Amino acid sequence: MWHAFLDESRRGSTYLVAVVIALPRDLDRVRTALRGKVKPGQRRLHFQRESVSRRKEVLALLHHLGVRARVFACEGANDRDARHACLTAAGRHLINISAARLVLESCGHQDAHDRHTLALVKRKIFELTYEHFRAHEDPMLWASDAIAWSYGAGGEWRRRVAGLLEEAHQLKVP
Repeated sequence: MWHAFLDESRRGSTYLVAVVIALPRDLDRVRTALRGKVKPGQRRLHFQRESVSRRKEVLALLHHLGVRARVFACEGANDRDARHACLTAAGRHLINISAARLVLESCGHQDAHDRHTLALVKRKIFELTYEHFRAHEDPMLWASDAIAWSYGAGGEWRRRVAGLLEEAHQLKVP
């Protein structure tokens, strides 16, 4: 049963989420490796704030660890509508692969809307559980942050993360 970890990024008119998926047996290994990249005084990795060399180092580590992800991107919509579209598509994908658990980065004001969106998706199945964690509480969220940021940056960064992606989905708001 897969576990999934979701974080978002906004790049201009594009809102996107990255969902990292992993088997429970791999979680400790990946979390430990990511914690090893945190500098003294940091609580977590936050890709936007890292230097270019650190970004490259973290992406190389994610490749080495065999991290897998999907990106869901929505163009031209406000954050709330775009997040709803991305989260709905991600939730459906997770149900299709029989994921057992989804962890989303908690953003306070949107958590209730996330719960509502996922409740609508979950009507079809009861197996998927989900919860919100603060970014520093689970290093797996750092992996989805790195992938979302890199994909959204485009160019060299999108190429660097391409080998981690199973697929990138372009969505439209209804």
